[in-house]
Amino acid sequence: MLYEIDTIYCSRCQRYVNVFDAENEEFSTKEIICTDCGKILMVIRSSFQSRNDSKFLLKSLDKHIIQENIKTGKSQKMREFFSKSGAL
Repeated sequence: MLYEIDTIYCSRCQRYVNVFDAENEEFSTKEIICTDCGKILMVIRSSFQSRNDSKFLLKSLDKHIIQENIKTGKSQKMREFFSKSGAL
C-alpha cells in the first residue's frame, strides 16, 4: 500500500512542515526530508530491498543519517545567524 505524505512533524523546526523525498543510492532507500531544515525525518525500505540487499548495514545507515542531520543543522543555524545579523 502506498501513502502520500504532504506534511510531517519535524523535531528540529518544532512544527509540521512540507516534505520531499530523495533516493539514497548507497543504501537503496527513500528518505523523507524536511524542506525547511533538511533533516531526514523518515527512511523507507521495502521488505524486498531489506531481504535482497546483502550490503545493507543498519548501523551504517544510522551513522549516515546522523552525519547528514548534523551537517544540515549547522548550515541552518548559520543561515539563521546571518539573517538575524543582517548580513544576508
